[in-house]
Amino acid sequence: MNLKAFFLIDTLLANKEKFSDEFIKWLPDNQHIWNAFVNEAIKIHQKGFKHYSARTIIEVLRHHSALKEIGSAWKINDHHAPYLARLFDIVYEDKAGLFEYRNVKGNKNAEK
Repeated sequence: MNLKAFFLIDTLLANKEKFSDEFIKWLPDNQHIWNAFVNEAIKIHQKGFKHYSARTIIEVLRHHSALKEIGSAWKINDHHAPYLARLFDIVYEDKAGLFEYRNVKGNKNAEK
């Protein structure tokens, strides 16, 4: 595991109350999805958007890339979008606020 991947997993585990158990298990094998999500979110932020939809980013990746999840029948499952957005705000504090949060159904860990 490279240093960047270690930092990401360490950050995720240090904030695990904000993520579902499913997402915590999913991320280590799907960091390529995370990297693509981050690249798109940064491009959007650089264009001057103040708010954007994490699900829209997932839809763009789903329909305009060859990315596929590891260990899943889904190309890219949109259920992870809220957690990708939350992790983005934690890792990229200078860009935090791009995404708006709502309560996530079925997530016993997330506080909002």
